[in-house]
Order: sequence, then C-alpha cells, then structure tokens
Amino acid sequence: MSDPQSERADPRPASEGPGRELSDAQLQSVHAQLLREKPEPREGFSPIPIFLLFIFSGLIFFGGVYMAEFSAGFNALVFDETVHLARGGSAEPPPPPDPLVLGKRLYIQNCVACHQLSGMGLAPVFPPLVKTDWVVGSEQRPIRVLLHGLAGEIEVNGVTYNGVMPAFGPTSVNWSDAQIAAVLTYIRQEWGNEAPLVLPETVTEVRAATAGRTAAWTQAELEPYAQ
Repeated sequence: MSDPQSERADPRPASEGPGRELSDAQLQSVHAQLLREKPEPREGFSPIPIFLLFIFSGLIFFGGVYMAEFSAGFNALVFDETVHLARGGSAEPPPPPDPLVLGKRLYIQNCVACHQLSGMGLAPVFPPLVKTDWVVGSEQRPIRVLLHGLAGEIEVNGVTYNGVMPAFGPTSVNWSDAQIAAVLTYIRQEWGNEAPLVLPETVTEVRAATAGRTAAWTQAELEPYAQ
C-alpha cells in the first residue's frame, strides 16, 4: 500500500528542486529582487560628483588669487594703523590709534618670545621690563635701544644679563616713529609700570639725531641718556 504523503505533490517550485534549472522568467525575477537591494558597504570612497569638483576647484583658485593679492607676504608688520587709505574721496585722516592697543599688538607679535607675556624676561639673557629704570626711566634710552638695538652685558635690577636686543629702526624691520612710541608707551604703562607715554615726535627727534649710527648700543654708551 502506497504512502499517501509520498504521493503528495512537492510544495517547492520546480526551480527549487534538485538538479532543476531556472527559467528565463524566474531569472529575471531574481535579478529584479537583487537590483532592489541596496549595495553592500565597501571600503574606500565613493566618486565625487563632477560638479563638486568644479566648485572646489573654483574656490581653491579664488582663494589662491585672494591670498596672492592681499596677504602682503604674510608679513605681520605690514599692517599699520597709522597709514590712512582714503576711501570714497574723503580727505580727512582717521583718528590716531590708541597707543596702548597698537603697542600691545606689536609687543605680542615681536617681543613676547624674549620678554614674555608677563614682562619678566628670561634670565640670564633677556631682562625684565617690570619696575626697571630701563623702562620707566628716561624715554631717551629705550628709544635708542629700539632704534638701533643693544648688545653686551647690562645690569637690570641688580642682575647682569648678556644678550642681544635687535634693532627695530631703519636697520631692521623699520618700525615707524608711531609704532616705536606705541610699544614703549605700552611697556611703560603695563604690569604695574607707571611712566608717561612716549610721543611719536620724540622718536622722530631721536631718529634724526642718531641717523648715522649703524651699531648696537652698549650700556656704557647709554648711561648719559638714563636720566
């Protein structure tokens, strides 16, 4: 007697039976299902759309042109608040910059590496600028130091220092009289120092009086200007 279950039809479709091939319609159905599936993630980067490449290229080109035109060689000393660029036909010069603001900016850009943000310097090479006659005494001495530099041993607050102070006058970075006056005004009124401001006109007079000098000053040479 035959088993009724063995006579029952195989519920699997003919395409799933062993050794049976898929028909064209079934292959197309399988392919359609695969196309509907999202692609598996893969390593690497997807191609960038061509329009984004054009946009990025345009931005890079514009940035290059802008930097070449307005960077001024990335020189931190190029910007000068004392220079007036007339705009709109106006002949009136702008108000003079605050010497403390200008002086602080110049100090941070050019002096802080040696004399530190605190003004305390780095012994035994770079002297302090706080509570010393070199700073709060006569303005004649520090003006000469900034114009032509300082070399050799100097005594500051009872401590001997031996280093080199670079020139910021015509032999070096060529600071203007207003810039020298501003940075001296800043250090003479910062960190608890109390000394009068330095006028650009005073720097102009000293510059003219020492125009022929090319060597750095020594402490002995500056003694007459200490008072």
